[in-house]
Amino acid sequence: MKRKKRSTSDIISYLPSNVTENILKDLPLRDAVRTSVLSRKWRYKWVTLPELVINDKFFLEGWDDEKVKAVIYQVLLFHRGPLIKFTLRYPPFESCLDINNWIFVLSTKNIQDFTFYLQGGLCHEIPCHFYSFMKLRDLNVAKCVFKPPPTFKGFSRLVNLIFVDVTISSEMRGLFISSCPLLERLQLTDCAAFDSLEINAPNLKYFGFFGIFESVSLENTPCLAEISVTLVSWYTPLEQPEEETDSEWVKFFRSLPAIEDMHLDRSFLELQEVEIRHFSGADPEMLFVKILLAYSVVLKKMVIWHEHEMSDKKGFAMVKELTRFPRASSDAELIVDANVPTG
Repeated sequence: MKRKKRSTSDIISYLPSNVTENILKDLPLRDAVRTSVLSRKWRYKWVTLPELVINDKFFLEGWDDEKVKAVIYQVLLFHRGPLIKFTLRYPPFESCLDINNWIFVLSTKNIQDFTFYLQGGLCHEIPCHFYSFMKLRDLNVAKCVFKPPPTFKGFSRLVNLIFVDVTISSEMRGLFISSCPLLERLQLTDCAAFDSLEINAPNLKYFGFFGIFESVSLENTPCLAEISVTLVSWYTPLEQPEEETDSEWVKFFRSLPAIEDMHLDRSFLELQEVEIRHFSGADPEMLFVKILLAYSVVLKKMVIWHEHEMSDKKGFAMVKELTRFPRASSDAELIVDANVPTG
């Protein structure tokens, strides 16, 4: 009996499975879903994708909120097999109950990488189903409220954590971080609830902070090697303490035993290099530099960039005062320049 020949015009239907998987991975999710119309063999191949990324490329012009929500729910319901990564960024709607349904579906998928960004409006309270994501390694969320249940014991596998405009109770914020023993990178941006924070993270290597900074205590961070801090001082002015040795700044720097490189945008110990940008010469900033120089015993170089034009007299006086500050390191080089780098 003669074997039926394959049509040479339909080569795409007979590609090896690993090839089709790679094609689908490289396509935006909306286009990957559309491959179902190519042929019967391509129908629903996308449902086994290990990563689902729903972003601005996914949403079509003319879709209203209800259409978007319905499509997202259908995508999640159709998906089969393990789902390693799920990303939802900037949908054209705010907090809604549909989100809880999506997270409930995802709670059965053993998610390892979860990114969730809403657009404007009120923060969304994360439902209890989320706290069963026990295989999480990467968590990146914005505009959310975290209220872990009493039974929550932390994310034991979490390595990277990014919070943007996240609200969490003062009782839980330190506990939440300390309950992630493998945490290596922590970034907090515009999180008013984290203005005062105790961090117990023995594997933490990077700490980034943007916002209002009152006090941060690094209780157990022997591996910490890099810090990036941007202080929004126009919200809460920094006050010069009466006793410098009792200031929160001194406490903060004393808790950084392994730091080698620190990059600061405005006003932020074993530092070797320090770079401070947008320096104005205000009293709190001058005090900050004075404390750094006094306690950084192995400091090699401090570069201070000031972005605003200053008169020769004012600039000379500032540099003169800076160079008079005592230095714990005899090798410390101080450079003051007005040409702020763009990188």
